[in-house]
Amino acid sequence: MRVLNTTDSVAIPEGVTVTVAKRYVTVKGPRGTLERDFHHAHFDMKVVGDRFVVELWFGKKNQIALVKTILSHVRNMITGVTKGIRVRMRFAYAHFPINVTVENSVVEIRNFLGEKVVRRVPVSEGVTCTRTDPAKQKDELVLEGNDLEQVTGCAASIHQSCLVKKKDIRKFLDGIYVSEKGHVVED
Repeated sequence: MRVLNTTDSVAIPEGVTVTVAKRYVTVKGPRGTLERDFHHAHFDMKVVGDRFVVELWFGKKNQIALVKTILSHVRNMITGVTKGIRVRMRFAYAHFPINVTVENSVVEIRNFLGEKVVRRVPVSEGVTCTRTDPAKQKDELVLEGNDLEQVTGCAASIHQSCLVKKKDIRKFLDGIYVSEKGHVVED
């Protein structure tokens, strides 16, 4: 069954400009610019006043769900250009200390479970990766950026590179885990 009209919107805060051209959304804010292509979604997208509006005519159930998904993406873009995204990751190990270095946008992980293999994880463009000062917080990695998907994608890549294989994961809990997600600019 098709629904006649589905309309939803998200508020645009002050200091942020959202432009739409042929379903190509650009969000500019104090921390930078983010762009996203929504060509796959055949909806009417426009900026009316201080709101970003998505409208769908004669939509099916899965298309109506996509309206909320697009608004969530735009809301995440607005959050990224105003507050930024920060993900903190901690190293967990029982015996062999994990050694992590960050050089030229590549994270190198050594001595994981005592292995000699060096794991190299590239950091996406637009994401900064740093180690915290050991005097403040031991064994911590901080990822910062404006794009939520890039920052959390890098965190997932780092986590997945240190998965324990062919052992009981209830016993071998070694790895690099996300400990905190937040914003660069706190309220």
